[in-house]
Amino acid sequence: MKLIRLILIILLVLALVAGFGYLALQTGTITYSDGARTITTSPLIAVASLLLAVIILMVVIGFLGWLIALPAKISRANLENNRKKSIEYMGSAFAAFESGDYLESRRVAQKAYSLFPKSPTLQLMNARFSFAAEDYAAAEKLFGELTQVAGYEVAARKGLAEIAQKNSNFAAAISHADAALQVSKKATWPIEMIFKERVNNGDWEGALTTLDNAEKRGLIGKQTLARRRAVVLTAAAHRAEKAGELSKALEYSTRAVKLSSSFAPAAVMAARLQNMSGKTWAAASTIEQAWEREPHPALAIAYRDLKSDESKEAVARWAEALVRLKPEHRESKILQVEDAIAAGDAATAGAILDRLLQDRATSRLWALKAQVAQLLKDGVKFDEFMHKAAAAPREPDWSDLDPDGNAFAYEDEDWARMVESYGDKGQLIHPRLERLQPSKALKSVAEDVPPAIITAPDAEVTPPAVDGVEAFSHLGEDIEDSKKKNWLGI
Repeated sequence: MKLIRLILIILLVLALVAGFGYLALQTGTITYSDGARTITTSPLIAVASLLLAVIILMVVIGFLGWLIALPAKISRANLENNRKKSIEYMGSAFAAFESGDYLESRRVAQKAYSLFPKSPTLQLMNARFSFAAEDYAAAEKLFGELTQVAGYEVAARKGLAEIAQKNSNFAAAISHADAALQVSKKATWPIEMIFKERVNNGDWEGALTTLDNAEKRGLIGKQTLARRRAVVLTAAAHRAEKAGELSKALEYSTRAVKLSSSFAPAAVMAARLQNMSGKTWAAASTIEQAWEREPHPALAIAYRDLKSDESKEAVARWAEALVRLKPEHRESKILQVEDAIAAGDAATAGAILDRLLQDRATSRLWALKAQVAQLLKDGVKFDEFMHKAAAAPREPDWSDLDPDGNAFAYEDEDWARMVESYGDKGQLIHPRLERLQPSKALKSVAEDVPPAIITAPDAEVTPPAVDGVEAFSHLGEDIEDSKKKNWLGI
């Protein structure tokens, strides 16, 4: 387009030059008379005068046009200068933010915003950096204004919801997230915020509703959705069981197992409640499915508890079903050790333990090794192994077993953390280990062990300052005489 315009201008100039040249080459004179006077000149002088007049007129018109356009040019120049400054300020503000200097980032962001106070982008940036600098009042005002700007409402609602969270205003945070959901069907943060707020406040039914909404919108992956539901349902079942609502607890825990059969807390609870309602084989099937996916010591104990009224030999035969499901797994090997100890087969138990201890020595394995020494009436080895048990690291999975109650007897805040850990990553947490709470005691199978065998008279037992030594304090008790309630409520 510019090239065509240039060609047209060149052609026009050439035409004018040609016209003026033609007139200048004409012979004769040009006479002008107004009645009072008469002016006579040659065509050349007339053409030159006309050309000069046109040039002067064009210069005057151009100068006037320049004067008229000058304010607009100055304004555009100032605007461009401010634009460059604002870009520099934005870069400096982000650099300060990334370096952790939030006060500086807010100060520089305010400079950028002052240059373009009507820019929603700079207003959003100023609000974000004010929030980072903990100036919640200024951030709330800026975010509040942006809720009326098209295209910025969802981002503004997020800022307001985060401010509500900082102020521990659960209802306001949910309200802003709900408002954002009405504007955007695909934004993920409102669902995440509502879900986490409900979970952190122990609103398990509300959390399930939120997950349903997320599923309809396609905002969460199927595996994550299933694991989250499993944890929330298990937490709801735990609360229902504590409240005496056993049918609801059974329903919730059974649903959780169907969603994630490898989630041991759900499987143990469902099996316990199924057994209490007379569905022993259903309880066994629940545990077997969970064990096949991911063995856990709580599952083994719950499985044995299904036959708690039978002999040790019958229980050992019953537990072999779990071993066959995962014969090479560490927990299956430990099951074999415990069954061998129960049968008085110290040689088999010791051989398996030696191989396990080579892979990873833990307090639980050393305690079992002490039971083998107890079977052999070897008090010196017993003391040695017990000292090692007290000093060795505890097993996270074993810490989930409460010596005085059910496995996985967590509080609401523990379940909330489990939602994040297992729901999002498929990893169990171990709150009892983190709080250094005692694990379930390993019971001795010895019938009559003289006190001298339990503690050698010449040995001064000084347990190290490692929690968990109390987990072995019940060694020496007869397993048949224990009156503690098992984890299936029997």
